[in-house]
Amino acid sequence: MGKIILTLFFVFNFTMQFCGQNPELGNSKIDLKTFSVKFNVNDFYKNQIETHKKSLEFYSQGKTKEAFSKELLKDYKFVENVDTLFIDKDKYLLLYLMKGMDTKDTLATFGSIRFQKLDMITNEKKYFQSLRATSWAYKDNKKNFNNLKNELQNTYGNPKIIVETFEHGEYYEWVTKDFVVNLIVDIDEESDGKISFATKLYLTDKNEYEKLKSNVFGKTKYYWIY
Repeated sequence: MGKIILTLFFVFNFTMQFCGQNPELGNSKIDLKTFSVKFNVNDFYKNQIETHKKSLEFYSQGKTKEAFSKELLKDYKFVENVDTLFIDKDKYLLLYLMKGMDTKDTLATFGSIRFQKLDMITNEKKYFQSLRATSWAYKDNKKNFNNLKNELQNTYGNPKIIVETFEHGEYYEWVTKDFVVNLIVDIDEESDGKISFATKLYLTDKNEYEKLKSNVFGKTKYYWIY
């Protein structure tokens, strides 16, 4: 009897660990402190893309009620498809982008900081390359940004690069065992005169960073680090 219970415990524990390795956008909250370079990006966004496709199918059939039903869209986070970005003749990257966000959402955290938007890049084999997590705040005079910077310093130490005259405000960089970690803040004035602060945290596979930096970042229509 003891052996059976012990076996069941290990099976249950293994199953829970396995399931925990496949989070889904809209149903899971990611801890960016423990984020793995082996993260399954395609599985994370797959249901979002299927939901968008199903909504379009209903709409094309004239079923407007079903296309925009709360039941269908209750966990939908504005992911429409996977964009293909060619960086060479036979080489490309896949971009999983949220086309909108809900400021009330918490899709990921780093310490006490919450993020309402998550975008990711994979290579053609769907292996993780880079993540961008955005945390929005209004009229806070960069308080949210500074709090995240302090969280990062407490976790990784002093940043490797500090640029306080960067085009978008401030730019910091840390290098960890698996990632190059970048932090910037975008400051924008809204149409009503309110100032918004978009704190953006990037985790990029350290082994791919220089390649991406020279081939992708700053050289495409998609704004990534630069």
